[in-house]
Amino acid sequence: MRKHPDGPWRFQLMLDEADGEEWTYRRDPRIRRSLSGLTVEEDGFHRLAPEVQLLYKSKGMRPKDEADFEAVLPLLSGGQRRWLDEALETEHTTHPWRERLRHDP
Repeated sequence: MRKHPDGPWRFQLMLDEADGEEWTYRRDPRIRRSLSGLTVEEDGFHRLAPEVQLLYKSKGMRPKDEADFEAVLPLLSGGQRRWLDEALETEHTTHPWRERLRHDP
């Protein structure tokens, strides 16, 4: 949703596939995740987990996606980094974020 046609996005609703209790990544159904771990809750709102959002952003490699990756990387736990690295390996194999996910502190 936007206030004006050329304005910034204020709210975005995305629909995806699920197989029972598992979310299925629409770009590569080999990538799956428990629905219960797909979102994080803050202030009563559920938002897409940051590592899942970065997976969606990994396709374009636009400057804003790289900036988002840089900003979020230090906040990701070891488990979040491993999940994203494995998902990128499945979909992109040689994605440039993979090395940084494994070695940045």
